[in-house]
Amino acid sequence: MAMTSDDRFRLDDVAATAAEWRNAVDGVLQGALFEKVLVGRTRGGLDIQPLYEPGSAVALLPADPHRVAYGWDIRQHHEATHPAACAAKVLDDLEHGVTSIELGRSATSWTLDTLRQALEGVLLDIAPVVLAPHADLDAAKALVALLDEGGNATACRSWLGLDPIGAFARSGSMADIAACAAYAASIATSHPQVVACTVDTTRYVDAGADEVQELGWMLATGVAMLRALEDAGLTVERAAATIGFRVAADADQFLTIARLRAARTLWSAVLAASGAPGAASRFHAVTSASMFSQRDTAVNILRSTTAAFAAGVGGADAVTVLPFDGSDSALARRNARNIHHLLIDESGINRLVDPAAGSAFVESLTQRLLEAGWAAFQDVEVAGGMPAVLESGVVANATRASWELRLGQLATRREPVTGVSEFPDTGPVAPTVKGGGHGEFPMRRPAAPFEALRDAADRSRSAGVDPIVHLATLGPMAEHTARSAWISNFLAVGGLSVDGGDGDGAASPIEAAARFEASGSSIAVVCSSDAVYAERAAATVTALKDAGASFVALAGNPADLRADLESAGVDAFLYLGVDVLRALGDLHERLGLD
Repeated sequence: MAMTSDDRFRLDDVAATAAEWRNAVDGVLQGALFEKVLVGRTRGGLDIQPLYEPGSAVALLPADPHRVAYGWDIRQHHEATHPAACAAKVLDDLEHGVTSIELGRSATSWTLDTLRQALEGVLLDIAPVVLAPHADLDAAKALVALLDEGGNATACRSWLGLDPIGAFARSGSMADIAACAAYAASIATSHPQVVACTVDTTRYVDAGADEVQELGWMLATGVAMLRALEDAGLTVERAAATIGFRVAADADQFLTIARLRAARTLWSAVLAASGAPGAASRFHAVTSASMFSQRDTAVNILRSTTAAFAAGVGGADAVTVLPFDGSDSALARRNARNIHHLLIDESGINRLVDPAAGSAFVESLTQRLLEAGWAAFQDVEVAGGMPAVLESGVVANATRASWELRLGQLATRREPVTGVSEFPDTGPVAPTVKGGGHGEFPMRRPAAPFEALRDAADRSRSAGVDPIVHLATLGPMAEHTARSAWISNFLAVGGLSVDGGDGDGAASPIEAAARFEASGSSIAVVCSSDAVYAERAAATVTALKDAGASFVALAGNPADLRADLESAGVDAFLYLGVDVLRALGDLHERLGLD
């Protein structure tokens, strides 16, 4: 549905004004609130309307001829705990299309010798090397020394990764901002293309921060580093050139696109206000590790693809796709880099400057993110700047509060986690997704609360006890199959097995009680249609209790029958919108799982 030049909607050649469309929608809703049914909301509090009027098609992102021609920088991450073993994997990636390498922390600290081992054979003037965010000046100096050894001081575009402010989220203490800035200033002339300082917001996002918080804290950290670099003797324009941003990209496609567009625009506004309009800016997007699940890890490939697509459309200069299964295997690395190749070489999404320009939804969302992100930045500045709000606990508390709000959405499955809270996979567990960070900023994965339930059920099976719930189906299969299938999936989210869901259900309460006794379970869930519930659900519940059921639930929300069924002994009603984590946790406790 689109707007025409006379400001009218058209659908199948029938014109209607926006007001007429709204009246028609209200008629379909039949009294239900428009805002409740059709208006969504981001975790940062921004509303998502069902329909948008086209806005201006002005591109917010600058034209980069190299990016348009060749795509963004394909930056592969390597956890280099063993530098010598890392070298072969680095070369394999570079030979297969990766264009830069990000090195995680080594077993101790990067030295000139360990960097030589990890990067043996790498042409540093062609393939930039990036140190993942850290605050180790010796490691940064070691990388600069390696660049100097190869005669790459002026040509190399490596990132040293110095992030003294973000060190608080990683270790619980702030690093020496002035010392990092002084070193960055000392090499600014001799290594003009090296990005010495990194502003990393991924740790906040992985701990639960929403999109508005990420933007505000990104700006506040960038400004704090600008000030430190100015104090160290650099001009604003030169200081901006030595700062790079490392931001999160997740599976919320449109929000990631809008967030990156807003991030670049906001930073440009900061530089313009500081007297350096048009100064260089560099954005490195990393697929968020927190969105990964340990079960049904193939879904992580879909999440990564969506995130990488959104990062590319949003204008990221470099994109890192993390391994889908948390490993460093050849398959995981190949999959990560091939996602880039599909998007760049086959889809060609890099060939447009700001592909989202002209989308009414994305432009509206971008504009509201600009306003909300700037307000969040101002709040930090009023409170004394990013170092101050980190050390005071404001950032940690805000991140935790954001996560708790999200947890409520996850628990009721308003935000589903495919393969985990919806359509659960019963296959084996994948390698553990790596966490990390300071205790106030842990990795908070949406899948984790559900995976904890599955893990408890698996431990019970390993000990020889299968946690089974009996489905007390009533009537012919056609009567109960919708709810028995739904409740089977519901219980599978918690790793619970079911008994009694196949074939026709019991024809009477007596038969239902007999089937329950034969199952050997202590818990039953009654499943059938509303019509059958009205006839014999209450009697069936009574019979199940008399047969020894310690807990009886009913699949569905029976409305007018609820009071009678509670009187008959129903302990819980399981239906769409119920708190899944609480309900399954209760069943786990009753089954003795821990």
